[in-house]
Amino acid sequence: MRVLHYVDAESISWMVPYIDSIKALEAFGIEQALMCRPGGEMESCARENGIETLTFRPLAAAVPVLSPGFVRKVKAFAPDIIHTRLSSAAYIAGYWQKSMKIPVISTFDKPAKAKYYAKASCCISCAEWLKNYMADSQGMEAAKIDVVHNPVNAQKFARDENIRKEFRQTLGLSENDILFSGMGIYVHRKGFDILIKAFAKARELYTGSETLKLALIGGSGEKGMREKLLHLAGELGVTLIMPDNFVQDVRKWLWASDIFVMPSREEGFSIALLEALASGLPVIASDIAPCTEIISPENVNGFTAKSDDPESFACEMTRMLELGKDGRRHITERSLRIIRQKFTPEAAAEKTLAVYRKVLNL
Repeated sequence: MRVLHYVDAESISWMVPYIDSIKALEAFGIEQALMCRPGGEMESCARENGIETLTFRPLAAAVPVLSPGFVRKVKAFAPDIIHTRLSSAAYIAGYWQKSMKIPVISTFDKPAKAKYYAKASCCISCAEWLKNYMADSQGMEAAKIDVVHNPVNAQKFARDENIRKEFRQTLGLSENDILFSGMGIYVHRKGFDILIKAFAKARELYTGSETLKLALIGGSGEKGMREKLLHLAGELGVTLIMPDNFVQDVRKWLWASDIFVMPSREEGFSIALLEALASGLPVIASDIAPCTEIISPENVNGFTAKSDDPESFACEMTRMLELGKDGRRHITERSLRIIRQKFTPEAAAEKTLAVYRKVLNL
């Protein structure tokens, strides 16, 4: 089986787990190549991982007829399947599928217009809630949508205690400090304003002897958002620990942390939350559908708080603190078991292969 993975981008925020998923498919004997835009992190990351890489720059992403180079390169690779990520890639690949007679499978990671996927043989949703949304709100046929959750490389994120100790010293943290962390680009939907307000309240509620600290791991995002967050923190007397630039490798930040908080107002399927869990952190997340597919009362692998509600987050943050180190360790042990069972690149590859076989009637 030959598969051409096509993502119309130079870089994407979930590039590393995407490449990990492609690599995991190699264990099933699949011959594959990645097609992406040239000169970016996507191309270099794929090549570094030994993945055959083709580059292609459409003249206009939304007008496939102006992109004849795509056809020539696809025919040269001769795939049995084209697997796309991002709506523009799905639109182009779906357009050419009609004349090239190659099945197209399209993965979506967030709500999108159904028209981009109209010509796909089938679709893969990164989350169950998103499948339901695309079926109910966009009119897509639910039977043509499979769910394959975004993965995380648990081995890569396994905590290194030496790095944790060294980086905590770099951040000026003592053994008596408990570091809460949030992570993501600085945009409104990530809810970092909620986290700052909740942290200020939790600091008032907590009666333990430890000192509470707060870090926002991320960067980039909306213009002026970093300054807005710093201003809000200043008004509430909260000192924020923030990186100077966008963090490409978040592991040392997560390993230096003690509790992770995901206060998002909306998400597709949070890779940041998976990375925090894989790093051995107890988590508190918004009770929105993407997060509750990972964190649930049945699994007792973390706490959820009401979305957009600082008081609710403050209560859950205080509750997590009051568990103590042993109580938090029991939660993280359960989380790691679930991560290793359900959310690895290998698990994603196995489910993806089942979709390929279904489409090819194998």
